[in-house]
Amino acid sequence: MLSRIFNKEYPEFWKKYTDSFKNPATKYVVLSLETSGLDTEKDVIMSIAATSVIGNRIIIKDSFEIFVQHTKQEVPGLDNEFIIVTKIVKEFEPKAIEILLNYIGNSVIVGHRVDFDIEMLNEALSRMKLGKIRNEAFDIEAMFNKLAETNTKKYSLEEMSKKLNITSSDRNSVADDVYNIALLFLKMKDRLGIH
Repeated sequence: MLSRIFNKEYPEFWKKYTDSFKNPATKYVVLSLETSGLDTEKDVIMSIAATSVIGNRIIIKDSFEIFVQHTKQEVPGLDNEFIIVTKIVKEFEPKAIEILLNYIGNSVIVGHRVDFDIEMLNEALSRMKLGKIRNEAFDIEAMFNKLAETNTKKYSLEEMSKKLNITSSDRNSVADDVYNIALLFLKMKDRLGIH
């Protein structure tokens, strides 16, 4: 019995993900999630967007956006036709998480309030009976607080963009958020000595 527990057969994508940490990270992955709410245990991921940053460049052609398929049973109380009826191609959560982990590998994750995104991903991984996200992460809000010499102030993407003279797109999707986060990250990383 114990040997079965300790010798659990993990899916190939999870083995590939965990093995990737044998090597140093070669890029940053800017990540944003849209969720059904702010409760990491009860709410679910509705969509995921990510893009790569290598050096001082946003690699737009190496970007993606995934919409996650849920049923009304999985998300009680969420009466949103987006869940079931839309023409947007969607993946069920386990496949969306697999695609994301294949994409990020051992990269350093960058996000806005990234701890919440990582907690949501960890909850999804827990439902899949897998481990937790292992990536190092940078939060642009914490970076901005360091530059502004404030300590725990909360800043929206728009506020940070305005203060750093970055023209940001009107936020319509997680893909727009990812691009804005990437611009903010590039503007701040050199000032903070992040390479």
